[in-house]
This record gives sequence, structure tokens and C-alpha cells, in this order.
Amino acid sequence: MASDPSQLPPGFEIPGQNTLIAHASIMCLVFVLFIPIAALTVRAPLNKIRVTRLHAPVQIANVVLAVVGMGLGSSVATTRHIPKGSTPHILLGYVIVGLLVAVQPVLGILQHLYFRKAERRGIFGWIHLLLGRLILILGLVNGARGFKLARDGETASYYAVLGLVCAAYIGVLLWDWRGQRYWKDRKSARSDMPNTDSTNARRPGDEEIDLHSRAG
Repeated sequence: MASDPSQLPPGFEIPGQNTLIAHASIMCLVFVLFIPIAALTVRAPLNKIRVTRLHAPVQIANVVLAVVGMGLGSSVATTRHIPKGSTPHILLGYVIVGLLVAVQPVLGILQHLYFRKAERRGIFGWIHLLLGRLILILGLVNGARGFKLARDGETASYYAVLGLVCAAYIGVLLWDWRGQRYWKDRKSARSDMPNTDSTNARRPGDEEIDLHSRAG
């Protein structure tokens, strides 16, 4: 476990400190910013090619960054003589990155192939969706555990940014769930209404026809 920086003598450099900062920076960007943005690309108002041309490449980049971040974290553990399986942060990190590398891409490809035939989400798509959200939550929780493990005073800032990102993410999901349905129902209601302008418009001579019909 890392030593408390406030208890170290002036000028003393903690082994692997720069690597630790790089590890924390990459993992925070991946799980707090990049993965939520990539997940929301499938909700963006784009056409059907958005998954293959936007969502998939961004997520592949996230996987690469997560692997790099995990390698940096493993290097810190080696430098500071921390056993690889000695802390929940390290164990959970291996599980999360393993799921990102080995499971999520396969599920995404299977869902894409199924969608090309059925044009709807299948069982692989639902597993991919739910597992992705679980990985995101675990990654955010593990980030907080990492700051605690390093005894870093930036935990409050992490939680503040995390709260903003979660609020934005939930807001977009709610809009996708309720907002689009609202506008779709409203558009459908408008299309079902009779055209009052055309039905109520009186053509020249209608008054004369009405007078003749009443006289008859």
C-alpha cells in the first residue's frame, strides 16, 4: 500500500509515482468520460451505421487505453512490491479489463450480426448492454478504491466529476426512454387528426348551394 505523502521527508520521491499518476489519469478518462460517451453513441440521433462507424471504433480505443492503464498499474504494484492479488482494487481491475477485452467485443459482434438479419436487439445485445453498464459501474467504484489505496487527497474531486457524468448519462438515457416516445406519440397524434383547414374551407358557390338546399 502507498505511503501517505504528507509523512514523507521533503524531497523524497515515491517510487513509481509518475507511473501511478499516468495509470490514474488514463483509467479516470476511460471510465469517467470515454466509455460513457461511447455508450451514448448508440443513442445519438444518427442513422443505422452509427454502431459500426462510431460506437465500435471508440470502444476499441477504450479497450486499448484500459489495457495500457492496467499495465501501468501492474508496473506500479511491481515497483512498490505489492502482491498482484493482495488488494480488491487490483483484483477487480483485472476482472473489469478482462471483460472489456474478451467478452464485450464478442457480444457486440454477435449482436451486430443478429441485427443485420432481424433488425432488432437479440439476447446477445441485451447481455452486451447490461454487462457494459455493470462494467462501467464497477470501473467507477474501482477508481474510488484506487484513490483510497493510494491515499490520494483527490477523492473529493473524483466524486464531484463522477456525479456530473452520472447525471448527464442518466439524463440522456431518460430522454431516450421518454423523450423520443413523447415526440413520436405527438407526431402520431397529429397525423391522425383530420385536416381541419381542408374540411372547413368553403369553396366559391357553397353559399348558393346551401340556400338552394334549404329552399328545397
